[in-house]
Amino acid sequence: MLTLRHTNDSIPEIGLDEAGRGCFWGPIMAGAVIWPAEETWTAEHKALAPQIRDSKKIAPKKRAKLADEIKRLAAAWAVGSVSNSEIDEQGIVWANQEAFRRAVRDLKGFKFPDKGNNSNNSHNSNNSNNSRLLIDGEWLIPDWPGEQHAIVEGDNTYLCIGAASILAKVEHDRWIQDWCDKNEACSSLYDLRGSKGYGTDKHRAGLVANGAHELHRRTFVRNYVPASQARQKPNVVIQGHVNKVKKEEDKCLIRLPPKGGR
Repeated sequence: MLTLRHTNDSIPEIGLDEAGRGCFWGPIMAGAVIWPAEETWTAEHKALAPQIRDSKKIAPKKRAKLADEIKRLAAAWAVGSVSNSEIDEQGIVWANQEAFRRAVRDLKGFKFPDKGNNSNNSHNSNNSNNSRLLIDGEWLIPDWPGEQHAIVEGDNTYLCIGAASILAKVEHDRWIQDWCDKNEACSSLYDLRGSKGYGTDKHRAGLVANGAHELHRRTFVRNYVPASQARQKPNVVIQGHVNKVKKEEDKCLIRLPPKGGR
């Protein structure tokens, strides 16, 4: 079973992971999960917890079932989304970080402790200080006032991140499938059901033959569509990479040893 806590204290730990970062089409989505303390687990929690891990290592049907169970049994959960147009405007790193922010802001079933005259917005510095973010990857959330840790391969290390990865992946793929159900003719042009929005051979061929759809990320598909439909990556300043933060914060990056030793 994945590790339950980063730090042995009573601070709520919010696992965060994304899905769809490399897609050519549609939004990027991020899952946020707070898992209950082990002493409160029911028999259902005990049965579900060992099944949670990196979503990429779980078959689609089982992944969908696990996502529904995670929503039912988590102390709190949410999915944040950033659109393709926002990705083109601000860049994929900003979009990834913003999807995390939106997921934390919208956590269902969890109220951040109120300190004085603060609003319920989880971006509030005092409220944010009452939680700990565990983020899969190497990017922190800039200007986040509370504690946060970027953890390489965190989705296969901490249970709350693994659960977040499952929610993000399932919600991303469901979003695409729902869109395909309503737009079958268009979706078939780019094999969206098969590609899930990623740049497969059939998807790229569809772009060359048909040009870009309004839900394509124009900064991602510029090599496959006419210049009039392409868009260059935005020239924006990106912050938050753990290797670029001040030296005393380097401990926020946790690198896992390769399997089998060195």
